[in-house]
Amino acid sequence: MMYFRIILFSLLFVSCAPERQQIEAHDLKRVLERFSQNRIQTGIVATDSKGAPSDKVLFEEACEVYRLSLPKAKEMLKSQNPSLFESIYGNE
Repeated sequence: MMYFRIILFSLLFVSCAPERQQIEAHDLKRVLERFSQNRIQTGIVATDSKGAPSDKVLFEEACEVYRLSLPKAKEMLKSQNPSLFESIYGNE
């Protein structure tokens, strides 16, 4: 029972944490690792009736998980890996 309370409190604390405005290179690397893993996993389990989510959705979900500011993460991705940025967002 005590472990349940600790886990519940931890989840509540993390979900209420504000977005990080300062993004480092290792933060973007973690986001891209999660993005890649989710892209592979969703591609494996996708069916004809329910397709895989778009790369844009997967990237934005990874930013949300790591509590990164999406505009800042997009800006950093665009400057560090323009071809991947264009693949995900097109000519935004």
